[in-house]
Parts: sequence; C-alpha cells; structure tokens
Amino acid sequence: MIIKSKSIKSKKALENTIRYILTKENQKQLGFIINRYIKGDRNFDKEMQEAQSDLIKEQKLLEKRIKNMVSQFSENESKRSIERRNKNIAYHEIISFHKADTDKLPKKVLLKIARKYAKERSPNSMVISTMHSDKDHLHIHNVISALEFATGKPVRLSRKEFKEVKIRMEQFQEKELGLTFSKVNHSKKKEAMLQLDIERELNLRGKQSERQELRDVLVEVFARVRTEQVDKREFEKAGIQFYSRAGKIVGVQGFKRRYRLKTLGFDPVRISMEKEQKRMNELQKLKSRKDKDQEQER
Repeated sequence: MIIKSKSIKSKKALENTIRYILTKENQKQLGFIINRYIKGDRNFDKEMQEAQSDLIKEQKLLEKRIKNMVSQFSENESKRSIERRNKNIAYHEIISFHKADTDKLPKKVLLKIARKYAKERSPNSMVISTMHSDKDHLHIHNVISALEFATGKPVRLSRKEFKEVKIRMEQFQEKELGLTFSKVNHSKKKEAMLQLDIERELNLRGKQSERQELRDVLVEVFARVRTEQVDKREFEKAGIQFYSRAGKIVGVQGFKRRYRLKTLGFDPVRISMEKEQKRMNELQKLKSRKDKDQEQER
C-alpha cells in the first residue's frame, strides 16, 4: 500500500478536505464513513440514510454534518497547549492500493484497514475515514487531527516515525490481507522512495512519470521488432536518446536526468550498435583513403 500525507493548515482547508472526501458519488453505494471522537455524527449518518430519496434534504444534512465535524476539530484545536507559527491543524492522509488487488478488498476489509491505520498512526487523535473508488484503484482517505483529543497535546511524527507506521501497515498487509500487487518496500533508500512517491502521485492523477514513459517506448520498440537484439537506430526513430560509457550503451537520456537501462528493466546488450559500427568503419576507411590520396598528390 502507498501512504501519502498532506498537511492542513487552515479551517477553510479542513472544511474543503472533509467536503471533498464525503461527496464522492460512489460512496453512497460502495463506501463507508467512520469517525473517532466526532460527537453526534451517528445521528447525521442515520438521518442521511433515511433522506436518500430526497436529494435536497440529503444535501442540507451533509452540509450540517460537515459543519459539525469542522466545529469539533476547531474546538479541539482551541485546547492546544503549545502555540507555534505555521502550525498544522490536521493531516489528510491517503492509503491507496494497486488496481489488481481490488477483488481482495471488499468493504469489510477496507474498514479493517482504516481502523488499523487510525490506531497505528495516531491512537488518540480525532479521525474521519472514508473510501473512494472513483479511479481504477481503491483508496482510503483519512483526516486526522494534529492534536490529541481533549488534551491539547500536539501529534507530530518525524519522517522516521512515519516510515515506521508505513512498515507496520505493510507487515499487517502481508500477514492479514495477502495482497500481491500492493506491496511496497518502505525501507528503500531515500532517493528511490522519493522517485516512487512521485510516480505514485502522478499515477493517482492519471499521469505517468518520465521514467514510465521512456520504459513504455522501449517496450513498444522491442515488441515491434521482436528480436533479442534491436538496432540502436530503431529506438532513436522513436525519440530515445542513449548515453554511453567506455564506448558501451548504459542508459537513456531523459529531459532532466539519465536512467540506467538496468533500472528500467532492460539489459544493455539487447541494444545493438552493429550497423552504426559498420557505418563508422566505412567512414574511417573513406577518410584513410582520402588522406592517403592527398599524401600521394604531394
């Protein structure tokens, strides 16, 4: 599972986030809404269920429900024991899964994951959790207060502590859920994890990273030519530019950075330079012959 965290620093941002996670259409049939330390929310949930046939009434109840949640987060924030500039009042955290694991994630399993995450992430904070299925993969949205409930004590995890939460959730997934495609090694080096996070974020937005785009082009060329070795010029026709070391191709030149072929999943020996080498040899022979003729003319 991929877990992303975003800070919420204002009451308006908090309201917009809660409204966003509670107003997805698929929620009504497939989703759930759970909360911790939100007084009176069960009454709103019951009234909204009863008002499903009346869209206007349901919408009014939803707005009242959102206002109630925001009000209680604000009331809890007023108990803050230590004031600081640029403080966070809450966190918006998303747990997402690979689309190939969707059939292993019924509603009851997602509920279990949401409750487990709330306990691991911040057991004494106010929490609102819900699921979205509006994209080709399932994901859980969590809004978590930056203070413990009623104590005013700040809840802030260091990068190391947050990584430990991710690792514990990954272990829970491995032991309890048996998801095959959603596995993530949260112990990878920082640079590798940063690249992975960027790619996952782009994927969530329906986009691809440069590395993924380059890899797709390489796959297309190999699939079209259908030979173990493919001439370098076939890739160049598709817009791929290689870089070499010690006369051997080792990677692809991107717009801002380079990518080693091995990290893209390809063995450099599959890129043939035979035709180019022949052309270079022929040019060298022509140059040598020309130099020899000029020497004889003298």
